[in-house]
Amino acid sequence: MKFLIIDDHQLYLEGIKSILKKLFPTSTLLSAHKICDALHLLSKHNNIDIILLDIRMPSGGAPIVLNKLCEDNHTIPVLVVSASENSADVQMAIKLGALGYLPKSSPISELKIAIKTIQQGKEYLPKNWHNLLRNPKNITVTDGEDKISISPRLYEVLQLIEKGYTSPEISQLLDLSGHTIKGYIKDLFSRFNVHNRTELIQTARQLHFFSLKH
Repeated sequence: MKFLIIDDHQLYLEGIKSILKKLFPTSTLLSAHKICDALHLLSKHNNIDIILLDIRMPSGGAPIVLNKLCEDNHTIPVLVVSASENSADVQMAIKLGALGYLPKSSPISELKIAIKTIQQGKEYLPKNWHNLLRNPKNITVTDGEDKISISPRLYEVLQLIEKGYTSPEISQLLDLSGHTIKGYIKDLFSRFNVHNRTELIQTARQLHFFSLKH
């Protein structure tokens, strides 16, 4: 089995290569810590079996690679391995064509299961994530005597704001009009009792809104 591992952290690259060598002793390992290097390897090697990909890198990360795979009609299974457990990141990765998503905090045994699963052409997400993503409920957090409750759609917008996306980018990602996104952001400001994006992100972080573990 030939792997391509794409991540901008050199120490992580070396660590994951060591783990994969133990899990799959006869495997061939290619790695890249820059998107341009990853795309070069993809053009040079037409027999890559699995791609392990970080969600975000300085030059673009998962969206760039997944879009390129789609443009070139590659059918290589992609497992996104990321420190983020943010549902907006998970949904974005799957929407763009990744077959699986795994937090970097996962045990080695789960990494092996995830790889085997996507190798068979099946989607892999950690236990219980399917229900959380497919059947989302309102996210509610208690702040002192008050409760802040937001819908799954507002939660998506909040997470994308936290990731630094602009309103036009959020509009494009969620396939919604700019007017609708503007209304959602205004609603978030009201619910969190803030006046700008910086205050919104700070307050939401303090209340631990950015997690799939609600």
